[in-house]
Amino acid sequence: MTRPDVLAAIDIGTNSLHLVVARVSGPPGLEVVEREKEMVRLGSGGGDMKHLDDGAIDRGIAVLARFREVADVHGARLAAVATSAVREAENRSVFLERARAEAGVDIEIISGAEEARLIHLGILQAVPVFDQTLLLCDIVGGSTELLVGKKGETLAARSRKLVAIRLT
Repeated sequence: MTRPDVLAAIDIGTNSLHLVVARVSGPPGLEVVEREKEMVRLGSGGGDMKHLDDGAIDRGIAVLARFREVADVHGARLAAVATSAVREAENRSVFLERARAEAGVDIEIISGAEEARLIHLGILQAVPVFDQTLLLCDIVGGSTELLVGKKGETLAARSRKLVAIRLT
């Protein structure tokens, strides 16, 4: 049974999958109930990251199934987003279909600009900088997100394929 006051989110990145389960604790906050991270290396298939290899897909699906179980134990409504590795993979449909069929997880693939926007919102929840103009730079596994923002608004956002995994 899903509880309306408990939410779970999965971030499917190039190197790792993250799960956060949180309880809505009145305006304006969330209380983190559980947090997990697993190194899966979806983007291990090569420098151009145009293909998810079978082993990476298997590892990702196993982690998604476990994360689904954790969300269900808490009665949480679940949302999952995928970033660079899945976004760019020519065989992403294999991963998406298996996630739905085997793990019970529907995945939304988000753009680099949306990824930057969500990072900005997360920063604003954690650091008291709402009134300041910010330049955010998030260097992750498959892409680097840059954002200029102020008061929760995105003034400019870019995603660049400039990260260590691509350069090696």
